[in-house]
Amino acid sequence: MTETLVKKLFCKTFNANWRDIAVSFGRQFYNNLMMKIYLSIIAVAAIFFCSCGGMNHVQEPEYRNIQNVHLITLGPLQSTAGVDLVYYNPNKFGVQVAEATGDIYVDSSFLGKFQLNDKVQVKKKSEFTLPALVKIDMISLLKNHRDLLNKKEALLTIQGTAVVKKAGFSRNVPIKFERMESVDSIKAMISTEK
Repeated sequence: MTETLVKKLFCKTFNANWRDIAVSFGRQFYNNLMMKIYLSIIAVAAIFFCSCGGMNHVQEPEYRNIQNVHLITLGPLQSTAGVDLVYYNPNKFGVQVAEATGDIYVDSSFLGKFQLNDKVQVKKKSEFTLPALVKIDMISLLKNHRDLLNKKEALLTIQGTAVVKKAGFSRNVPIKFERMESVDSIKAMISTEK
C-alpha cells in the first residue's frame, strides 16, 4: 500500500511539476515573443521616423513660371481659367501635392482664387507643374484693373497653402510668390481670343 501511495504521490508531483514547467516555459516563450515583437515595432518606427525626418524641414517651393493659360468659361460675375504653375522643389525628397488653394493679386488688387486641379507627384530637386483652376472675380477685375490693358508688366502675387504628403504624413506648406509678370499671361485668363 505504501508503494501505491508513493507512486500516486510521485505521479501527482511529477505531473504538477510538469504542468508548472510547461506553463513557465509557455509564459517565458510568450514574453520573449512579445518582447521581440515590441522591439521590432519600435525599430521599424524609429527607422521610419528617421527617414521621414525631412518632413520637419520642408522648404517652400520656388516659383518659376506660368504656362498654358487658357480661358475655360467666361461669365459676367466669375470666369474660370486654367493655368499651369511651374515650381521647383528645393527639397532632398519627393512628395505628393494633394491639394493647393490660394489667392492671386495683380498690382496688389485681388484678381481671383486658384485651386489645384489634380494631385501631383513631385520628385526631389526638380521642377513640377501644378495644373490649377483660377476663378476670376470679374467685378474686381473691371473695378481694379482697367489700366492693366495699357501695361506691359504687372506685379503678380500668389499667396496660399499646399498640402504635401509623404509616407502617410501630411503637412501644410505656404505658397508665396511675388514677381513682375508679362500682362499677356494675365490677359489670356480673361480673353476669348487665341
